[in-house]
Amino acid sequence: MVGTAKSVELHFHALPGVDDGPVTLEESVELVRQAAAQGTETVVATPHVRTDFVTDVLGLGERVEELQAALAADGVPIELRRGAELGHDMVGRLSQNELESIAQGPAASPWLLVESPFEGIEEEFHSATDELRDRGFGVLVAHPERSADASFYDSAGLRRELAAGSLAQVNAQSITGAHGPEAQWAALALIDRGLVTVVSSDAHGLTRPPLLREAAAHLVEHGIDPLLCRTLVGGGPRRLLARGIPRAAALVA
Repeated sequence: MVGTAKSVELHFHALPGVDDGPVTLEESVELVRQAAAQGTETVVATPHVRTDFVTDVLGLGERVEELQAALAADGVPIELRRGAELGHDMVGRLSQNELESIAQGPAASPWLLVESPFEGIEEEFHSATDELRDRGFGVLVAHPERSADASFYDSAGLRRELAAGSLAQVNAQSITGAHGPEAQWAALALIDRGLVTVVSSDAHGLTRPPLLREAAAHLVEHGIDPLLCRTLVGGGPRRLLARGIPRAAALVA
């Protein structure tokens, strides 16, 4: 089994009572405790920012502080950061200040986690990510392996995003098979093709727990280099937090 010491979770529904993640503060503490037990040192809390869940992003800071205090009181050694899983249809509705409040990375190279639509990565999604880049943000595409883009379109939408400078994050539960065989096949194929920068749990609660350790072990069994596995759960996400996502190089005609 591959160890995941000093791993980092960039996609994690840690905050209680805001989306389809934990309901109570106690459930949130237990969920993050499970991540710490797997060797995770940093968790970015990424509630759904979309019309059916969180729309007041400026209020998320207080919720993160409340959970961080509860973790400290309970002796859970985790650094908690504020972030979001941004629905692409919210991009045009949020001010620059609101986007900055949920962005990750350094001020000179911030980025946002943007949710892949399950129905496919199409023109509306590309228009939204283009707007984010125009507004100074890099893009980390969340769980593209769970989108119809991977199942039916050979990840054409994702590959277009990568060409524009986006990076990709795959779910640990996809790798282990918990999201079903199609998502598992797509996740392993994307990693095999070198298209993935980060693996995260996308944890939501006791039925969708942190699985970085299990995912890393499964990748090694699949034949992925153990060093790459450690990079996907540790070095890669850590670099994104420290250095951000660089702007894509200009295409040469």
